[in-house]
Amino acid sequence: MDDRDTKSYGERNSASDLLEIAAQLASLAEDIKTLAAMPIEQISTLIESDDRPEASS
Repeated sequence: MDDRDTKSYGERNSASDLLEIAAQLASLAEDIKTLAAMPIEQISTLIESDDRPEASS
């Protein structure tokens, strides 16, 4: 593999990593929207019972 091939592979790998991070951030944003729509009492109950909502995939 010459330098051009190595650089190209690294860029593809980085792009893949960035896409994975973007997908995780989108999932987190959906979880935050769900929590924001809940009444505070319901969130408190979830936290106290340690029955936290699972992150969506």
